[in-house]
Amino acid sequence: MQAISKGVIPMFRRLLLASLTVLMLVTLSACFLFGSDPEEPDVIDFASLYPNHGNWYQLFVRSFADSSGDGVGDFRGIAENLDYFVDLGIDGIWLMPIHPTSSKHGYDVEDFFAINPEYGTMADFEHLLAEAAKLDIKIIIDYVLNHTSEKHPWFTAFKNGEAPYDQFYHRQSSSSRPTTLGSWGQSIWHGLGGNQWYIGYFGGYMPDLNWNNPVVRDKMVEIAHFWLEKGVAGFRLDAAMHIQGIGKVPAGISPIDQTKFELEYFEFHVKDVYPDAYIIGEVWTAFSTYVEFFDVMDSVFHFDYANLAINAINAGSAHNYVNQVINWENATQARKDPVISAPFLRNHDQDRLATDLSGDPGKLRLAAEMLLTVPGNPFLYYGEELGVKGNRSGTAPIWDESVRLPMLFDSAYRTTWPINDWNYHDPFNGDVASVEAQQANPDSLWHVYARLLNLRQDTPALRYGRMVAYPGNTGAFQAFYRIYEHDDFREIVLVIHNLSNSEVTVFEQGEALYYTEHTYAGKLAPRSTVILRVPDALIDQLGE
Repeated sequence: MQAISKGVIPMFRRLLLASLTVLMLVTLSACFLFGSDPEEPDVIDFASLYPNHGNWYQLFVRSFADSSGDGVGDFRGIAENLDYFVDLGIDGIWLMPIHPTSSKHGYDVEDFFAINPEYGTMADFEHLLAEAAKLDIKIIIDYVLNHTSEKHPWFTAFKNGEAPYDQFYHRQSSSSRPTTLGSWGQSIWHGLGGNQWYIGYFGGYMPDLNWNNPVVRDKMVEIAHFWLEKGVAGFRLDAAMHIQGIGKVPAGISPIDQTKFELEYFEFHVKDVYPDAYIIGEVWTAFSTYVEFFDVMDSVFHFDYANLAINAINAGSAHNYVNQVINWENATQARKDPVISAPFLRNHDQDRLATDLSGDPGKLRLAAEMLLTVPGNPFLYYGEELGVKGNRSGTAPIWDESVRLPMLFDSAYRTTWPINDWNYHDPFNGDVASVEAQQANPDSLWHVYARLLNLRQDTPALRYGRMVAYPGNTGAFQAFYRIYEHDDFREIVLVIHNLSNSEVTVFEQGEALYYTEHTYAGKLAPRSTVILRVPDALIDQLGE
């Protein structure tokens, strides 16, 4: 069996470094005494094989950790809490928008080359990148490719007809408002005055960029290069499917095909210089459409997986869960090589997972167990590991901020910006235990996430392996194998979920790597999961 590179499986870091140091000293001493040459083991360097695989954490900077005492989360607050991510088992962090903005959410970018001053300085951001790199934690940032703020200098110049910015956005002359509507029935055209109109798919204050203009296309690549040079590991492309969406392409041309053309150009010119840059896109539509976007990026968020898992948990049964995930994974991997699925449960535009699952502890544990055992790069939304609740209010001034509330630290790092700005106190989470309380309680939801995330880091089959259905599945009993093979390294684990409210007896034998209730004795408690390491000879029986 091949050895495992310490740089790729973080749980081994401290112990493995010490053990290898002693072993090397003993080996070298023996070689010196007996005159033989040391023979280095054949090490699997997973970091080189899979540079963009890992456990990811979505983080709203404003709400996470405040280092300055002004109530607003900042880069220094994140940097001072990086051990939190190491302990949890996180490999990468996605920072929601970090640029100057006039909103709380930040998706109305006023300068793509600058930092939101509420979050710190460019030096603070560079410090965060450097500290994260020391811990092998990657950071990607939100990249709003589709639009800017109406306060962006480009848009000001566009309104004034100044070249070359007069072609940076979409303009139409009409005596009345053009009638094109967006996907939820909204008007996408907004007035400039003088019978002139521009597209703002997500509102007039966020005008859409004109990707038909090659100057815009190249400018967006230039911005990407700027941040990659700073040390970010890649980008989450916001609203990726809309850059050549409704109203932006001539009749007879597919908006999807044209959007893919633009993203292919972007990906090529980014990876030509930074080949390991991780590009993941938000394409919020059905799987049959968003699977196409794997052709032009590394990952696409798996919205349909979230719905499948949550519905199965609430129903306590899902006859098609395993087979559906396998079918999706097969369709994804058929697009190009390599691609990485990106399953998640909830994000900043949706009600919180704990709200969707009624705060039920068993359901919340099972949700973590289901997410963290399927193929791909799992993404957690900050606070999900605590069972944080929240639902979108949909009314001013809160809107979606009710699902982007302060992280539940007990310490001075706790942010207070909603109280400072609106006297808005979190109405959802008074009964949810804090970070510190859950870390001190081995039976907490936080520890379920930490056990599973660290297990993924330690177990190539869970991190990289293919998924094969177990033959005895029922509606409430959903099981599958995860299988990894590389040269002569082989590993297989069996994952068994009990979605029901009843205890289930398991007849399969193996080493229990994880069990919800800690001590496993052949029975699955209601809404629980066991992960068994089984003999690798079974791989040959299961085939491809």
